[in-house]
Amino acid sequence: MKINSAILAAALGLASTSLASAQQYVYLTGSTAARAAVYNTFMAGAGFDGNKTAFIGYGSTTPANCSYMEFSNTIGGVITIVRCHWSGSELGIADVSNGTSESFANDALTAFPAPGVGSALASSANPATTTTSTVDFAQADNDLPYSYTVNSTATSVNDNLVIPFVFVKSSTSLTDQNLLTDINYDNFKAIAQGGSKLALFSGVNTDTTWVYLAGRDHFSGTRANCFGVTGWGIKKSPEQIMLDTTGNMTDPNGDGSYLTTEGQSSGGTLAKSLLNTGLNTDQISGNTGFIAVAYLGLADDATAEGAPYNAVRLTYCGVPYSLAAVQNGQYAFWGYEFTMKKSGIGTVANGVATALAANLGSNTSGQEIGASTMNVKRAGPTGYVTHK
Repeated sequence: MKINSAILAAALGLASTSLASAQQYVYLTGSTAARAAVYNTFMAGAGFDGNKTAFIGYGSTTPANCSYMEFSNTIGGVITIVRCHWSGSELGIADVSNGTSESFANDALTAFPAPGVGSALASSANPATTTTSTVDFAQADNDLPYSYTVNSTATSVNDNLVIPFVFVKSSTSLTDQNLLTDINYDNFKAIAQGGSKLALFSGVNTDTTWVYLAGRDHFSGTRANCFGVTGWGIKKSPEQIMLDTTGNMTDPNGDGSYLTTEGQSSGGTLAKSLLNTGLNTDQISGNTGFIAVAYLGLADDATAEGAPYNAVRLTYCGVPYSLAAVQNGQYAFWGYEFTMKKSGIGTVANGVATALAANLGSNTSGQEIGASTMNVKRAGPTGYVTHK
């Protein structure tokens, strides 16, 4: 029996329409510091029918560090794909507050593993194709009262997750670079206003090497926490430097100052800019060699401290980072993680966001701390750490 080609084409068209309508999408952006916990939580099945979640990631050879992520599972038997593009906490808050769009990986369902098939890590840094969408919810390292976005209509949910941060310095061949070991409230303010001679840190007046702050842009929750915890001021503009991939100073404003109120758009980019041999020219003082200090989450710190960057972690107010030091209050450079839901969020997306927020604290990766294990608390990045 022959089948009329027109009828067959129509039938295939109806089948394609049916398949297309049998899937749904959720869009998530925000904090790069929380992405590992988000990865663990979705892979464990939170928000889905079961724990057989498939994954595709772009931008890293470590799945939990990918800048683009896609998770495929079912909700109520319907294939549900959660698309993530980690843009930064503050930009995520702005997106859910203002209804702006972000780009997301756009893998076709036919090329995407079905739920339960397993995970795939793309070899490329960026997806072959992307799609643009408004954002359903975002992860943020700072709550709305401590955000650059004012009068937000988003709903904030505390994730019961703590995000630690660290200071690192570029590794140089300068003979005096080992004299910089610690950042405290006062010397942070000195470098945040355009740099300081190393003498401020060492107490030796002949230490004329300059120390500069290399940081993030104003879309960063890491920046908001850093500026709040140190007392610089969350909304106060810094004078930071920006480095290229070879560790050389750039002139982002084109005015010859080599200083900027902005910074790198991601922690990964900042970490990879700390390639400094000590022979790089200090474009501000004219000296040969300078030291850059950066503030990073633990995932990006691992990149910065690894080869070929070999950055060196600093203590904060004389205390080295450790899990116990954060939990017991000796180390104060940390913040809480929040899920930010847009006003009018859809039922499916709201269910995913609620499940994620409820389970993040139980799916830590070693780069975060469950809030239930903390013996101390704080109101926010500008608040004092107190014992529970």
